[in-house]
Amino acid sequence: MTRSFCRTVQPSRMSLFRHVFWSVYRDAGHLSDQARKILDHQRDLLKPERISELKHAITDLESTRRTGTREEVAAAMTRVEATAQTSLLAYPHASLRENVEGLLTMGIVLFAFRQFFFQPMAIPTGSAQPTFNGITCEDLRHNGGSVPNLAVQAVEWALFGHHYYEVVAQQDGELGGVSPSASSNGLLGAVRKTFDLEVGPVTYTLGTSMSETTSDFLRHMGLVNDHGFMPQREFKRGEPIIRCRVKSGDRLMVDRITYNFRNPRRGDTVVFKSMQHPGMTPNTHYIKRLVGLGGETVRIGDDRHAVIDGTRLDASTPGFADVYGFDPSRHPASSVYSGHVNGLGFVEGQWFATHETEFSLMRSREPGAAQQLREFAEEKALVWRRFTQGPSAGASPKTRLDGNLRDFDTRRTMAVPNFPDAKAQVTVRPGHVLCFGDNTMNSSDSRMWPVPDFPQERIVGKSGWVFWPLSRRWGWSQH
Repeated sequence: MTRSFCRTVQPSRMSLFRHVFWSVYRDAGHLSDQARKILDHQRDLLKPERISELKHAITDLESTRRTGTREEVAAAMTRVEATAQTSLLAYPHASLRENVEGLLTMGIVLFAFRQFFFQPMAIPTGSAQPTFNGITCEDLRHNGGSVPNLAVQAVEWALFGHHYYEVVAQQDGELGGVSPSASSNGLLGAVRKTFDLEVGPVTYTLGTSMSETTSDFLRHMGLVNDHGFMPQREFKRGEPIIRCRVKSGDRLMVDRITYNFRNPRRGDTVVFKSMQHPGMTPNTHYIKRLVGLGGETVRIGDDRHAVIDGTRLDASTPGFADVYGFDPSRHPASSVYSGHVNGLGFVEGQWFATHETEFSLMRSREPGAAQQLREFAEEKALVWRRFTQGPSAGASPKTRLDGNLRDFDTRRTMAVPNFPDAKAQVTVRPGHVLCFGDNTMNSSDSRMWPVPDFPQERIVGKSGWVFWPLSRRWGWSQH
């Protein structure tokens, strides 16, 4: 019994030794596999005697490979190659066939990697800021910044995703129309959009791969702020109309593995398909934070915290440390953590946002500009107190502010229709989820969609690795 076992095991040990230490042993295995593969491909085209000759040579090589010396294995390989030369048919463009086969194999591997492991995604909008950045603009006209040379621009693009744009006024004039130019149509327009800017009598054309629509272009070029206000309309000759650094949105690897082993949890930042859901952009992907699960009742308090079945979420709730770690004394604002606002909080954030007149005062060199800004802030606070606490909170507001208190209720209902106040609540349907954006003042999410929840099966995965550009967000998104 022992001798029989030794006779069985010894060849496998010898094969392992040969595989590790004999390169000719490994080469012989590759040659044998390749010869059998081509023989199978051409079997119906070859004569029987040719098939028999090559099969005999391959069998001899495999036998010699197991028991022969290095020299014998090399000789057997030579016989297989010689037999293959005379027996097999020559492939036309053999190198091209191998390259195509290699590319197809690589494509299949990449497809499988994307479908089952990690899927790349670009963050185009600011609805998840500051967790993930969309395309943002830094206006260099008023902070002393300048456009660097081409070498510096190339380095900044490669590392940080920065794009620089500059247009200088050739004549005095007022900013008029902005529209896509004729060259935006066709194949080139699918890659790079061009826009025409009319300033006075001159039309300027500027191309960018960052903007899809005119409103995108205006925002990305610093011509309007997040609320659609134009900080500047009049331009003097030699003054920059556009001088900005546009930062690419984060590139993210979506983790498609985790949800094969567990269900999505509250607090996860999930990526999901919009399909044809009412209120969403059709057939694209969204990234939001999961708040409500199937069967739960959700409302949003005036303190900007979501309440699930009567339990208030806070910074200690897993996944919400940043979202609910905001300073409650500060008004809600775009692109900073401000919790989650209902209709009242949304109107508050808009009311205390900086408006066009205040933008002008901030950049004004007039001696009284700072005092006027303080007066604006005081008047805004007075109007807001009268709205939230009633007429006893102060005297009538001055008329130069848009302080029509009767409009507030209408505005908060229109802004956040599903959660206009702290009493409104939504019950999530079984098998569905409800999601909010981290940028609560600038996010289209379950607070606004006509159908607030969507099927859980549409979730593709959770946020994974931010791989470009280099920033403080680079790395594993759950750190």
